[in-house]
Amino acid sequence: MTTSKLKTPKLFAICALSALALATFSMASCTKSGANSSYEIPSDIAQGSADAKVVMVEYASVTCPHCADFGKDIMPSIKTKYIDTGKIRYVFREFPTPPIEIASAGHLLARCVAPNKREAVLNTLMTQQREIVTQAAGPNGAKQALLNIAASVGMSETDFDKCMQDEAKLQTLVDIRNYAIEKDNIGGTPTIFVNGKIVPQPVGRGNYIVEDVSKLIDEALAKTGGAAK
Repeated sequence: MTTSKLKTPKLFAICALSALALATFSMASCTKSGANSSYEIPSDIAQGSADAKVVMVEYASVTCPHCADFGKDIMPSIKTKYIDTGKIRYVFREFPTPPIEIASAGHLLARCVAPNKREAVLNTLMTQQREIVTQAAGPNGAKQALLNIAASVGMSETDFDKCMQDEAKLQTLVDIRNYAIEKDNIGGTPTIFVNGKIVPQPVGRGNYIVEDVSKLIDEALAKTGGAAK
């Protein structure tokens, strides 16, 4: 599990992320009223049937290697068996981990693209995380690496720059992070909840396996009578 310490991030060359680091933390946009279910918050961008009775929430970061492994090794099976069949809703909920400024920029980018392109952007950020972090340490920062991902889904450089300065979306990321810490006691990623119940961390091994998550999903489906028709 990758942990995230609450330190003011060092700014880097693509945007004024001080707005994210220094903003007044407000819980207003993370109250549960108005969400699709009691397990979602209004800022969530969910996949799957709106009628599903089971909601899986993954707190994750695009700079977290364990999250990348989870996305590569586990999510394809979960998606095929449960999300695509309408049995569950899935929420990728952002929790930036070091380097926090890079993760925050990636999460911001994923929120700026069309909803049907968000999954592709997140997947690319995960698979290219090592290269992005390496470029960020160089003299020109990570802008080009992130801009290449933006361009792959049709975003212009002008729109990319506007995205990186979108104060409303920056505040949303701040609010989500604060909600994660204050309400769900999140200290690292990935952390998985199924209908509000945390999937226990693996004992004796580093990463989750499919069975860890499937077990809790199947139990929740049994309790709720499965996906709604």
